[in-house]
Amino acid sequence: MKILSGSKQWITAVVLLMSTFLLCGISQALDRSELVSIIKTIPPNGPFWKYGTLEMRRRAKKAGMPAVVFAHWSHRARYTCRVCHEELGFSMRAGDTGISRSQYVAGKYCGACHDGVTAFTVQEGVVRHCDKCHMKDTKELQKQFEEFAGDLPFATFGNGIDWSEAIKNGSIRPQNALTSEKSIVQLPEKLKLPMKLGTAAPRSDVTFSHEEHFFELDCSACHPDIFNIKKKGTKAFTMENNIYGNYCGVCHMRVAFPMNDCKRCHSQMTGNSSPK
Repeated sequence: MKILSGSKQWITAVVLLMSTFLLCGISQALDRSELVSIIKTIPPNGPFWKYGTLEMRRRAKKAGMPAVVFAHWSHRARYTCRVCHEELGFSMRAGDTGISRSQYVAGKYCGACHDGVTAFTVQEGVVRHCDKCHMKDTKELQKQFEEFAGDLPFATFGNGIDWSEAIKNGSIRPQNALTSEKSIVQLPEKLKLPMKLGTAAPRSDVTFSHEEHFFELDCSACHPDIFNIKKKGTKAFTMENNIYGNYCGVCHMRVAFPMNDCKRCHSQMTGNSSPK
């Protein structure tokens, strides 16, 4: 597979930015160790399967269990982001939800699907499935990813899957809700047009599509917690703040295509930021 030729330069720039912010005492959403761990998963530093695959250790370690390994790629093929992050109540920010075993055994969060019908159960029983989440070894997960991604459109960034194209060509058909009772609010017509956002930096303007994002999430996922709708709320909207997990970086540094895929947003940007 082809790898972004400018990734090493991008990673070097990010490390320099980290040092600058730490020296200046600027508070960011991610601390240095968190950002470094994320950079390690972004190709070419990490394999495709690992980008967007989260390891949750804090509570598992206290319980004497291996870390929980959560693969976004296997879930987002079945459901849009709104199912977990809105219907089930998972926070968009890592570590905010604080899931406990008692909660998902009671049918909340993971337990809403992992009930033995929709997916393997989290309940105690004759057959226990603990090792399907608390993984000592991820070799089987890697194998599953390779088989899964083999039939999907290829992308040179993130986990190597072009999710937008996969949805457009019908390779995947994710559900919008767990039940038919949940209604999805329609996107207003005036928000279907692409937005042009100016930048202070010497690069091209940003093209933003509400429509593409609305396919996966409702407005409340971003507004007002991540983006204040008022114009004055975007004064701190800089590339540096994004890289540290604010604004677009909440998703585009962990799960959605990473922010070294410059031309996905800066479409008129000059230079060779994506491989031919």
